[in-house]
Amino acid sequence: MTKQALIVLLISSLASVAMANDAADMKRFKDSNSCSDCDLRNIKMQGETMRDAKLPGTNLRDSLMKETTLDGSNLQGADMRRADFEKASLVGANLTNAILRETDLEKSNLSGAKLVGADLRDADLENTLAEKANFSGADLRKANLKRGIFNGGSFVKAQLSNSNMKRAVANGTDFSDARMKNVRMTRAELKNSKFEDADLTMANFYRADLTDAIFKDADLENTSFWNATLSGADLSDANNLEQEQLTGACGDAQTRLPYGLSIPSC
Repeated sequence: MTKQALIVLLISSLASVAMANDAADMKRFKDSNSCSDCDLRNIKMQGETMRDAKLPGTNLRDSLMKETTLDGSNLQGADMRRADFEKASLVGANLTNAILRETDLEKSNLSGAKLVGADLRDADLENTLAEKANFSGADLRKANLKRGIFNGGSFVKAQLSNSNMKRAVANGTDFSDARMKNVRMTRAELKNSKFEDADLTMANFYRADLTDAIFKDADLENTSFWNATLSGADLSDANNLEQEQLTGACGDAQTRLPYGLSIPSC
């Protein structure tokens, strides 16, 4: 037998073993709703209900999980790259340190979910419902969060540079110490939100509602507040804010700005 033929045979044998292991993992999961560190790549479980599933460290790359119900599930450290979770329900799920790069989470429900330290680069969260979700320390660079609802959530120390939060609703949300260079927050609702120590260099708040928002020690270099509502907002201790950045913005008697800057009343 030639060397080339031996290599082909070896590859074929390894593939057969891998398929057998995948099938065993799938059977274990279906039987027990639990499969830690399993290989479930490319599985198709659209519309299935799997509440409180235990899948920590499991490989779910490229899987079809559209409209699945995984409320309360443990997906810590799971690899979910490029998986389709459109319209899935992950209410209260634990996704700490999960890998969700390029994952489709459009119109999903992440309310109360824990995504601390998760990798969500280039993920699609458009129209996602994620009230009180915890994205602290998560990497959301270049993620699509358009029209998402994040009220009462946390993005503390998250990376949001170049992400799109156009028309997002994130009232009472904490963005303290987040890296948000060039983030798009045009027409977003951000009432009572906190941006303390956040890096908002070149961020765009065009027509955003920032009523009662706090920008203590935030870096606002080249940040645009064109036509934004800043009633009751506190920007008095913000850094690198210039008068021209407030063109078209309005506030009220409670708006606090750095010395020498001003805006008209709304």
